[in-house]
Amino acid sequence: MSYRAQEIAANLRKARLAKGISQRELSDLSGVPQAQISRIEASSVDPRATSLLALAHALEMELALVPRKALPAVRMISKQTSGQDSKALGQAVKEWNRISERLRILQMESPALDAVKRLQKSFADLQRFQVQFAAPESLKRLRQALEKIKEPLTQPEALSRSQDLMRNLSKELAQSTELAHSDERVRPAYSLDEDDDA
Repeated sequence: MSYRAQEIAANLRKARLAKGISQRELSDLSGVPQAQISRIEASSVDPRATSLLALAHALEMELALVPRKALPAVRMISKQTSGQDSKALGQAVKEWNRISERLRILQMESPALDAVKRLQKSFADLQRFQVQFAAPESLKRLRQALEKIKEPLTQPEALSRSQDLMRNLSKELAQSTELAHSDERVRPAYSLDEDDDA
Protein backbone atom coordinates (compact mmCIF):
# COMPACT_ATOMS: atom_id res chain seq x y z
CA MET A 1 0.00 0.00 0.00
CA SER A 2 1.34 3.44 -0.90
CA TYR A 3 2.17 6.06 1.70
CA ARG A 4 -0.74 8.23 0.51
CA ALA A 5 -3.18 5.32 0.89
CA GLN A 6 -1.83 4.65 4.39
CA GLU A 7 -2.31 8.31 5.25
CA ILE A 8 -5.91 8.20 3.98
CA ALA A 9 -6.55 5.02 6.00
CA ALA A 10 -5.13 6.62 9.14
CA ASN A 11 -7.27 9.73 8.63
CA LEU A 12 -10.42 7.65 8.14
CA ARG A 13 -9.70 5.72 11.33
CA LYS A 14 -8.99 8.93 13.25
CA ALA A 15 -12.25 10.47 11.99
CA ARG A 16 -14.21 7.34 12.96
CA LEU A 17 -12.72 7.31 16.46
CA ALA A 18 -13.31 11.06 16.87
CA LYS A 19 -17.00 10.45 16.12
CA GLY A 20 -17.01 7.63 18.67
CA ILE A 21 -18.44 5.02 16.33
CA SER A 22 -17.39 1.43 15.78
CA GLN A 23 -16.45 -0.13 12.46
CA ARG A 24 -19.79 -1.96 12.48
CA GLU A 25 -21.69 1.33 12.99
CA LEU A 26 -19.66 2.92 10.20
CA SER A 27 -20.51 -0.07 8.02
CA ASP A 28 -24.21 0.49 8.68
CA LEU A 29 -23.90 4.21 7.87
CA SER A 30 -21.78 3.80 4.73
CA GLY A 31 -22.83 0.47 3.26
CA VAL A 32 -19.17 -0.64 3.14
CA PRO A 33 -18.73 -4.08 4.73
CA GLN A 34 -17.18 -4.01 8.21
CA ALA A 35 -14.46 -6.45 7.12
CA GLN A 36 -13.49 -4.07 4.28
CA ILE A 37 -13.35 -1.13 6.71
CA SER A 38 -11.08 -3.18 8.95
CA ARG A 39 -8.75 -4.00 6.02
CA ILE A 40 -8.71 -0.34 4.90
CA GLU A 41 -7.87 0.91 8.41
CA ALA A 42 -5.17 -1.78 8.77
CA SER A 43 -3.67 -0.60 5.46
CA SER A 44 -3.83 -4.12 4.09
CA VAL A 45 -5.76 -3.10 0.95
CA ASP A 46 -5.85 -0.11 -1.35
CA PRO A 47 -9.35 1.29 -0.92
CA ARG A 48 -11.50 1.78 -4.00
CA ALA A 49 -12.76 5.28 -4.75
CA THR A 50 -16.37 4.22 -4.22
CA SER A 51 -15.54 2.87 -0.75
CA LEU A 52 -13.64 6.04 0.12
CA LEU A 53 -16.53 8.22 -1.01
CA ALA A 54 -19.05 6.22 1.00
CA LEU A 55 -16.87 6.23 4.14
CA ALA A 56 -16.07 9.91 3.84
CA HIS A 57 -19.75 10.79 3.41
CA ALA A 58 -20.72 8.69 6.44
CA LEU A 59 -18.02 10.45 8.51
CA GLU A 60 -19.23 13.89 7.34
CA MET A 61 -16.08 14.43 5.30
CA GLU A 62 -15.50 15.14 1.62
CA LEU A 63 -12.99 13.86 -0.89
CA ALA A 64 -11.77 16.63 -3.13
CA LEU A 65 -9.15 17.28 -5.76
CA VAL A 66 -7.13 20.25 -4.57
CA PRO A 67 -4.46 22.14 -6.50
CA ARG A 68 -1.03 21.46 -4.97
CA LYS A 69 -0.46 25.14 -4.28
CA ALA A 70 -3.62 25.25 -2.15
CA LEU A 71 -2.74 22.11 -0.19
CA PRO A 72 -0.95 23.84 2.73
CA ALA A 73 -3.94 26.11 3.31
CA VAL A 74 -6.38 23.20 3.06
CA ARG A 75 -4.30 21.16 5.52
CA MET A 76 -4.12 24.04 7.98
CA ILE A 77 -7.86 24.68 7.79
CA SER A 78 -8.60 20.96 8.06
CA LYS A 79 -6.33 20.64 11.07
CA GLN A 80 -7.89 23.66 12.75
CA THR A 81 -11.45 22.48 12.22
CA SER A 82 -10.97 18.93 13.47
CA GLY A 83 -10.22 17.37 16.83
CA GLN A 84 -8.78 19.63 19.52
CA ASP A 85 -8.25 22.47 17.06
CA SER A 86 -12.01 22.88 16.65
CA LYS A 87 -12.09 24.00 20.30
CA ALA A 88 -9.43 26.63 19.56
CA LEU A 89 -11.38 27.77 16.50
CA GLY A 90 -14.53 28.11 18.60
CA GLN A 91 -12.63 30.17 21.17
CA ALA A 92 -11.15 32.37 18.42
CA VAL A 93 -14.59 33.02 16.91
CA LYS A 94 -16.01 33.82 20.35
CA GLU A 95 -13.20 36.29 21.12
CA TRP A 96 -13.45 37.82 17.63
CA ASN A 97 -17.15 38.51 18.19
CA ARG A 98 -16.50 39.94 21.66
CA ILE A 99 -13.86 42.31 20.24
CA SER A 100 -16.27 43.42 17.55
CA GLU A 101 -18.98 44.09 20.13
CA ARG A 102 -16.57 45.91 22.47
CA LEU A 103 -15.44 48.19 19.64
CA ARG A 104 -19.06 48.93 18.75
CA ILE A 105 -19.76 49.92 22.37
CA LEU A 106 -16.61 52.06 22.50
CA GLN A 107 -17.76 53.89 19.38
CA MET A 108 -21.09 54.70 21.01
CA GLU A 109 -19.47 55.74 24.31
CA SER A 110 -16.61 57.80 22.80
CA PRO A 111 -17.52 58.73 19.21
CA ALA A 112 -15.01 61.61 19.07
CA LEU A 113 -12.00 59.67 20.42
CA ASP A 114 -9.48 59.36 17.56
CA ALA A 115 -7.76 56.36 19.13
CA VAL A 116 -11.04 54.42 19.12
CA LYS A 117 -11.58 55.32 15.46
CA ARG A 118 -8.07 54.01 14.65
CA LEU A 119 -8.78 50.79 16.54
CA GLN A 120 -12.02 50.30 14.62
CA LYS A 121 -10.26 50.90 11.32
CA SER A 122 -7.49 48.45 12.25
CA PHE A 123 -10.05 45.83 13.24
CA ALA A 124 -11.97 46.40 10.01
CA ASP A 125 -8.71 45.77 8.14
CA LEU A 126 -8.37 42.46 9.97
CA GLN A 127 -11.73 41.32 8.56
CA ARG A 128 -9.91 40.34 5.33
CA PHE A 129 -8.19 37.55 7.24
CA GLN A 130 -9.89 34.34 8.22
CA VAL A 131 -10.53 33.95 11.93
CA GLN A 132 -9.11 30.41 11.98
CA PHE A 133 -5.64 31.90 11.57
CA ALA A 134 -5.96 33.91 14.79
CA ALA A 135 -4.61 32.54 18.06
CA PRO A 136 -7.36 32.65 20.71
CA GLU A 137 -4.83 33.90 23.30
CA SER A 138 -3.92 36.92 21.15
CA LEU A 139 -7.59 37.77 20.64
CA LYS A 140 -8.28 37.40 24.37
CA ARG A 141 -5.42 39.76 25.29
CA LEU A 142 -6.77 42.33 22.82
CA ARG A 143 -10.31 42.02 24.18
CA GLN A 144 -9.08 42.43 27.76
CA ALA A 145 -7.12 45.56 26.81
CA LEU A 146 -10.19 46.99 25.05
CA GLU A 147 -12.30 46.37 28.15
CA LYS A 148 -9.89 48.48 30.24
CA ILE A 149 -10.46 51.50 27.99
CA LYS A 150 -13.68 52.29 29.86
CA GLU A 151 -11.77 52.88 33.12
CA PRO A 152 -10.74 56.58 33.21
CA LEU A 153 -7.49 56.02 35.14
CA THR A 154 -6.21 53.36 32.75
CA GLN A 155 -7.74 54.68 29.52
CA PRO A 156 -4.60 56.18 27.88
CA GLU A 157 -2.50 53.12 28.74
CA ALA A 158 -5.26 50.74 27.66
CA LEU A 159 -5.69 52.57 24.34
CA SER A 160 -1.96 52.36 23.65
CA ARG A 161 -1.82 48.68 24.65
CA SER A 162 -4.87 47.92 22.50
CA GLN A 163 -3.24 49.56 19.48
CA ASP A 164 -0.02 47.57 20.04
CA LEU A 165 -1.97 44.33 20.39
CA MET A 166 -3.99 45.13 17.26
CA ARG A 167 -0.75 45.66 15.28
CA ASN A 168 0.70 42.40 16.64
CA LEU A 169 -2.48 40.54 15.74
CA SER A 170 -2.38 41.97 12.24
CA LYS A 171 1.22 40.75 11.79
CA GLU A 172 0.35 37.34 13.24
CA LEU A 173 -2.61 36.92 10.89
CA ALA A 174 -0.61 38.09 7.88
CA GLN A 175 2.18 35.62 8.63
CA SER A 176 -0.22 32.72 9.26
CA THR A 177 -2.10 33.46 6.05
CA GLU A 178 1.15 33.75 4.08
CA LEU A 179 2.37 30.45 5.51
CA ALA A 180 -0.92 28.76 4.65
CA HIS A 181 -0.75 29.99 1.08
CA SER A 182 2.92 29.28 0.43
CA ASP A 183 3.53 26.29 -1.78
CA GLU A 184 5.39 23.22 -0.63
CA ARG A 185 8.07 23.27 -3.28
CA VAL A 186 11.42 22.19 -1.97
CA ARG A 187 13.99 24.90 -2.46
CA PRO A 188 17.71 24.11 -2.47
CA ALA A 189 19.71 25.35 0.48
CA TYR A 190 22.20 26.78 -2.01
CA SER A 191 22.73 26.93 -5.73
CA LEU A 192 25.84 26.66 -7.83
CA ASP A 193 26.63 29.62 -9.98
CA GLU A 194 27.53 28.42 -13.50
CA ASP A 195 29.16 31.75 -14.31
CA ASP A 196 31.60 31.43 -11.42
CA ASP A 197 35.15 31.34 -12.84
CA ALA A 198 36.92 30.82 -9.54
